[in-house]
Amino acid sequence: MKIKYVTIPSGNIAEEETFFVKFLGFKHKGKLELWPNVHCTLLSNNDSGIHIAIIPNRCTLNKKAVIILNTENCLKQYHEIAKNGIVFNHKPYYVSAGMIAEFADKEGNQFILLEERSYIED
Repeated sequence: MKIKYVTIPSGNIAEEETFFVKFLGFKHKGKLELWPNVHCTLLSNNDSGIHIAIIPNRCTLNKKAVIILNTENCLKQYHEIAKNGIVFNHKPYYVSAGMIAEFADKEGNQFILLEERSYIED
C-alpha cells in the first residue's frame, strides 16, 4: 500500500483550488467520490504519484488528518490490518472511486484504504 492522496479540508473548495492552481502550479485532475455523496477535487503537480484531494470541512469529522492509502486489494489489506488489532469503522464498501475501508488511529487521524476501480466499460 502507498499514500496516493493527501486531503486538504476546505470551507471554500473553489478558493482552495485556485490557490493550488494559480500560486503553486497544480493542475486540475477531476473529481473523486471518496465517501458516499462526498466528492473531492483532485489536483496534481505531476512531480509524484501523490495528489491533493480538496474535501469539504465537514468530512474531517473533527479529525486531525485524512490519509488515503492506495491498495491493490482492499479486502485483503482490510483483513491483514484487522488481524493486527486495528478496528475499522465498518466493513469495506463501494463508492464511485472503488472499494474503501476506514479506520482511525488513537490520535484521531482518519485513514482510508482505497482500491481504485473503473466502472466504465471500454
